[in-house]
Amino acid sequence: MSTRMDYPTFVSRTVDWINRTLVPPGITIDADTPLFADGLINSIRILKLIAWTEHALDIRIPDSLIRMDHFRTVRHIAEQFVPRTRDLGGTDVAA
Repeated sequence: MSTRMDYPTFVSRTVDWINRTLVPPGITIDADTPLFADGLINSIRILKLIAWTEHALDIRIPDSLIRMDHFRTVRHIAEQFVPRTRDLGGTDVAA
């Protein structure tokens, strides 16, 4: 992507994307839904979520920041990565 998403846009689009592509039919998440509860996000889906986050924010998330805690909710993902991309003004997230 050529333009990085801001915080509210990232949250909204990520919630929508997860609801369309990752959660089982009949389940709807919001920005504060625990993503690992009840198996909503598994080991394969987390890879897709990381790839989505990197693409949406035009960043590369270093391995050192790929921790379950950073991806526990959509809001928490945004808190971890959106401000950092704005502060760095680059294409990488610093540890």
